[in-house]
Amino acid sequence: MLALENFVAGPTASMLLADWGAEVLKLEPAGGDSYRGFPPVERSDAGESSVWFARLNRGKKSAVLDIGKEEGRARFLELIGAVDVVVQNLRPGTLGRLGLGYERLSEINPRIILISISGFGQPDVLPGPYTSMPAFDLIGQAMSGIAFTSGQDGDPPAPVGFPLIDTAAGDWAATATLLALFQRERTGVGQHVDVSMFDVGLHLNEYAIGAFGWTGKTPVRGRLASSAPFELLQARDGYVAVAVSGEPIFARFCEVIGRPDLIGDARLANGTLRSQAMDELLLPIIEEWMSIRDVEEVLAVLGAAGVPSSRVQTVEDLFSDPHVAARRMIIDVPDPVLGRVRVAGNPLTSTAIPPLAPTAAPQLGADNDVIDEWLRDAEPRRNQRGQSA
Repeated sequence: MLALENFVAGPTASMLLADWGAEVLKLEPAGGDSYRGFPPVERSDAGESSVWFARLNRGKKSAVLDIGKEEGRARFLELIGAVDVVVQNLRPGTLGRLGLGYERLSEINPRIILISISGFGQPDVLPGPYTSMPAFDLIGQAMSGIAFTSGQDGDPPAPVGFPLIDTAAGDWAATATLLALFQRERTGVGQHVDVSMFDVGLHLNEYAIGAFGWTGKTPVRGRLASSAPFELLQARDGYVAVAVSGEPIFARFCEVIGRPDLIGDARLANGTLRSQAMDELLLPIIEEWMSIRDVEEVLAVLGAAGVPSSRVQTVEDLFSDPHVAARRMIIDVPDPVLGRVRVAGNPLTSTAIPPLAPTAAPQLGADNDVIDEWLRDAEPRRNQRGQSA
């Protein structure tokens, strides 16, 4: 597969596919993916590397090919006959303006699958008023309502502090690639898949959208409307996540905190009522109980009673978490310049997929010869398609 990608969403998709065995050739202009220049950039005799680039480009190959130039476009079209998939997250309509849109690609190779990731969708698939708007993750969070839904009531909008939508769009694009390949096995033809970060954000914000769609009211920020207590609560030396869902768990919770009288209180008869009564009635009682206990004691008592709960971990905590290690979810990626880069692993685990053994992110243009190699290998297939036509 070919990858015309930059920053996060496109590289995430092709990285996951590389993890699962795809041979990915990343086509870059002479200056490379923008993330190659994000500091800190380390340099040595082996080349130069940025941790930002290294963390999202493991397992790929790199060739310099500028599709902005006529020669590069001609070379790209040659490659289309040799590959199965193209993943791209250029500005919407860019490929079409360059004469490289899906219609042209499918004329050359009817089996080609084009996966396009953008802020608001592709003009030739399902256009809308925002199609031409530029977008980064923050724009997606703001426009999809996520920045408003997160945070607490009365506080300013609070976007999630990492590229949530970029990453999720990459995840969906990788999934879409597998679905398109599966469908191609049945139909014999490819397709153009349109992954919009805005659409992905709306999907992630499904809870708030569904709540408003049913009630006509904006849900309370930072709290579920149908379960309580279901939030982060402060103990003496830290925070604990407590997730009480359903009456049996609430009854056990009341016993644990020494307030069995709350079990029959009509004001707390179900999750919706408890959520409404949280600030005025429940929260003061819970805070008093937790304020004299350490996190470990709270977790021990709640755990023994079968009340779902956990500590609130920092990123640093994750690097020493035994379950993270057991699930291989922080992995070491070798790098010729950085030595190693510790990154999040691939969350898909299967009895049929061997443990991930990642290879380094490529140096810019390190695999230019792969273009000729792929074209040579594809010549018999191109001849066969021509004879069939």
